Amino acid sequence: MNGELEEIREFLERCPELARLPAETRTGLVRRLTLRYLREDSPFPPADAPPGELWIVRTGAAELYDARDQLQDRLGEGDLLNTTHASNLHGRITEDALIYQLEADRARDLAGRDEAFREFVDLDTDRLRAPAATSPAGERSLLTTPVRALMTPRPIMSPTSLTLREAAQRMTEADISALLLHAPGQGDIPVGILTDTDLRHALAAGTDPGCSVAECMAQPVAAVSRDTPAFDALLRMARRDIHHLPVTNGENGPLVGILSSTDLIRHQGTSAVYLVRDLRRADGLDALRDVMRALPSLQVQLVEAGADATQIGQTITTVIDTLTQCLIEQAEAKLGPAPAAYAWLASGSQGRHEQMVHTDQDTALVYDDAAPPDADAWFQRLAEEVGEGLAACGIRRCPGDVDPSQPHWRRSTRDWEHEIRRVLSHPSPRDAMLATHYLDLRVIHGPTRLFEPVRHTALEQGYRSEAVLRMLADQAREVRPPLGFFRQFVLERGGEHADTLDLKMRGLMPIVALARVFALRAGSDARSTLERLRAARHAGVLSEGTGADLIDAWQFIATLRTRLQAEQIRRGSAPDNALSPNELSGLERSHLKNAFRLVAHAQKAALAQAEQVHG
Repeated sequence: MNGELEEIREFLERCPELARLPAETRTGLVRRLTLRYLREDSPFPPADAPPGELWIVRTGAAELYDARDQLQDRLGEGDLLNTTHASNLHGRITEDALIYQLEADRARDLAGRDEAFREFVDLDTDRLRAPAATSPAGERSLLTTPVRALMTPRPIMSPTSLTLREAAQRMTEADISALLLHAPGQGDIPVGILTDTDLRHALAAGTDPGCSVAECMAQPVAAVSRDTPAFDALLRMARRDIHHLPVTNGENGPLVGILSSTDLIRHQGTSAVYLVRDLRRADGLDALRDVMRALPSLQVQLVEAGADATQIGQTITTVIDTLTQCLIEQAEAKLGPAPAAYAWLASGSQGRHEQMVHTDQDTALVYDDAAPPDADAWFQRLAEEVGEGLAACGIRRCPGDVDPSQPHWRRSTRDWEHEIRRVLSHPSPRDAMLATHYLDLRVIHGPTRLFEPVRHTALEQGYRSEAVLRMLADQAREVRPPLGFFRQFVLERGGEHADTLDLKMRGLMPIVALARVFALRAGSDARSTLERLRAARHAGVLSEGTGADLIDAWQFIATLRTRLQAEQIRRGSAPDNALSPNELSGLERSHLKNAFRLVAHAQKAALAQAEQVHG
């Protein structure tokens, strides 16, 4: 290969989307390319370019537009355009360009000779879905395995008329750890469950072994369908702090089996259920801190099992919710009974069920309007105790003081109602930040009646307020994906994480902000980012295409973030959100650029739509 062809080959190796092709495929490509020079403002692709051609930008830049002249893409050095996938686009050269052209007949010839190239040019234009699941789970992971594959079929059922002694005898004879119970004459409908733990607690408390099991059984019974993914069953157990689930044929069908946490742990070494159990059993702050040391390992396990970012976020959030509840109970034991009913609230990623191990506290508190005048001092002490406990267990204090030890985040129901109404009535720039926290708030301890009606009123008010929707839209504009004009990454410039990408603040938060404003516009009460995007798309507030792009981009970036943190944990480093592009393969860099590009385009398209609606 002469020097000119060698130079072309080296250039193709640096192109992210071509770097994954075998070397011999790139060599075949090099020999078929033609170099074209296109002046600024000339059409691109050229008017005479037929479908099936491949264009590779060597120098310069181009822009592509759809039929409505909306900007769809910017191409810079190393970027590709397959005219087969761009038949509905037109564009122009924005900077004098040298572009390699693979003519259609030469592309067909190479595709006929080289399977790798044939697969490459036949790829669908959406390149985000394939690499998102980069941690293979194996054929029998909890994510894909249905409950029916792990359950114990034909579980033993007994009537509620049994005594504790008789129940214990049946469990011993059958070598089972839980007994499903039915009402007399209704043998196929479980109304309660008695576990060996329930038996031990009852007898330790001095309960008469001759009393009816109905007095000690757990009820009502939470069940799952036989087709439910095992991972969802695991989450349900963790959230309810239970270890057995009856299994039905369909949502409300007949009983067909029983699933235990032991079945799940035996199948896959996931410890979320046991982590929650150990937190519940922990006696004191030191014990809670010891249990929470296992949280990073749990995230690594979930990544290795093939869990996506949504599933990992739900699991980590469940554990931190449980930790918070345990700290609240310990604080109450120390401070004495609460002077009034109250609820502990979570905001931010915890409120949205999207937490990872690298997280901080975004919390608030609401108490009953009937609280006595001196009650606020007690709630302040509670907030300080819980906040200090969370920090001791590795959940950092909020740098923005979103913390119920601060008066702003500790209010009566009536005061919360007045505050949220104030923010949504005459919003200021500072109120935009407050509104984002308020809309994400979720009750994790205490009666929901103290806050959920306030939140629903706020959603109705925000849905009708053009000022609020415009305020949130303006805020969503401020957070830009880290992609420059020529599709190069824009890295952090200084500080501890210089020359890295902040996957959370610059990658995920733009999508979170968009989801929040469009869910509000749709009148949805959803909290998680993906649920908000789906609700907005269903309501027609987001187009199908824009909604799908944002969902795909969130899933890809969030999953990449979980993998980054898992690798940091494996190396013994503290997990964070700072990713060096040098740690990515060429293909991964290309996918990440595509994800950021989709977000940037979605911001423009979606927010322009909002301006038309409210303009």
